[in-house]
Amino acid sequence: MNRKLIISITSEADAMQDFKAGFLQAFKTGEVQDEYIYFTSPARLFQKITPKRWELIEKLQEAGMVSIRELARLLRRDIRRVHDDVVVLAEEGIIERDAGGVFVPFAEIHTDFTLKTKAA
Repeated sequence: MNRKLIISITSEADAMQDFKAGFLQAFKTGEVQDEYIYFTSPARLFQKITPKRWELIEKLQEAGMVSIRELARLLRRDIRRVHDDVVVLAEEGIIERDAGGVFVPFAEIHTDFTLKTKAA
């Protein structure tokens, strides 16, 4: 199964509407739906997914499952900082950890957001 993650900036109300629509689609078809992570603002997104963390995600997509020590070596970064980033990204559900190491469980990660002016 090729899992796909969509990272989106949207309101809580829109996120709930998307969640409900995905749930109903999965219920009707029995098919696995795309997975979503929602942020309510660009600031929240960029607080959780910093440039160093994007780099970490990209490196994991290339390398597959690796230990945190090996990941730090591949990134040429301090192991403690890489560990801290792994913890945050795992909490967000973007990467996963198990006894074999850390990895990105998604075949594809798509980011999607639209900035709109507020209605008058």
